Amino acid sequence: MKHITLLPGWAMAADNLQPLAEALRQRLPEMQVHIQPLPAIQLSSLETDLSSLAQQLKPGVLVGWSLGGMLAVQLHRRFPEHFGRVATLASNACFVERSDWLPGMTTETFKLFYQNYRDDPDKTLSRFALLVTQGSAQARQLVRSLQWDDLGAEQRLHALAVLGMLDNRSTLRGLNEPMLHCFGAQDALVPVAAAEAIAALHPASRVAISYQASHALPLEQPDWLAAEIAGWLEPEHD
Repeated sequence: MKHITLLPGWAMAADNLQPLAEALRQRLPEMQVHIQPLPAIQLSSLETDLSSLAQQLKPGVLVGWSLGGMLAVQLHRRFPEHFGRVATLASNACFVERSDWLPGMTTETFKLFYQNYRDDPDKTLSRFALLVTQGSAQARQLVRSLQWDDLGAEQRLHALAVLGMLDNRSTLRGLNEPMLHCFGAQDALVPVAAAEAIAALHPASRVAISYQASHALPLEQPDWLAAEIAGWLEPEHD
């Protein structure tokens, strides 16, 4: 595969992934690295939205951050011949906890966040930036560097509903190709306990943890991530 496409997280601009893109280009000069902004998506048209997104992407490796990672898993399930290899970054199998999936955001917390964003998007985004960077030694610097996407408030609300409803567990259990899942141990949005739980779903997949990193993993640890992704892809390029 000659292409790697990076997908950002909820409400995040594509430019947030530029540090990782540059690190990957240094590590894998034979690969073409692209960043694809997330489109407007919603539960009622998710199949159509994913098909449309797939048509915009170069076949190859998908690397997705948070919601972008969850969507990358969904794209792999639907179009394995185009997206055979997937790496997820700070991305859960279920973002919101279930009775049989505890390492996720509590339902009450998610509902409150959803309501707060609906009522006051700007204020809630400011709070969200603090959560994204919470736990990082570089939190203040990272908060200032975060950039938001160009979607409207209602479009982001629809995408937030998708984030809350997606359940990738059955897909992860039935993988034909092992995936790479990278986590930050200090992540305030995706508990690091999800790493062990995801590893149990598909033991052949690789799980990597940066013990100092927050949810802002691609901005905070681009070189570490590039090394993990390159090492995971190495057998394919031998």
